[in-house]
Amino acid sequence: MIVLQGRPAMPAQRSFAQDGLTAGRRLVYNAPMDLPTTLLYSILSSIIEAALTPSPDTQVLHEPMAMARALPEQAKQGVLQPPTGDGFLTINGQQWPLAPTAQFRNRQNLLVLPIQIQDPVEVVYLPDTSGAIYRVWMLTPSEASVSRPR
Repeated sequence: MIVLQGRPAMPAQRSFAQDGLTAGRRLVYNAPMDLPTTLLYSILSSIIEAALTPSPDTQVLHEPMAMARALPEQAKQGVLQPPTGDGFLTINGQQWPLAPTAQFRNRQNLLVLPIQIQDPVEVVYLPDTSGAIYRVWMLTPSEASVSRPR
């Protein structure tokens, strides 16, 4: 205990009465929000998310500015269903094994994971010597209009 000028020093203790807050009105930072606040927050966040999400037709808008890709002549064209993750692809209704070294390229010619494909998409693809698909290119509308073997 510290003694100053003959009397013990008391640690600074603040009561709720000094802060102007009672025990029932104390601020709690992890308390649940009331219902109107929760609804307002939910509505506003969904509006903001919808405004910031790009439209699905952005590929068509940027297509004229994209450089033409040199797709292999021997590549076959088809409609790829979203992959299920079981090691097989469904193209034009036919099951194909997926090669361990497979590469999927999107419309901007960037590598993507097969699980990122959520909708049926027009593609050109190359099978390897064992018949497994090892290269897939998703086509833009202008690339899809060029006829290729199916």
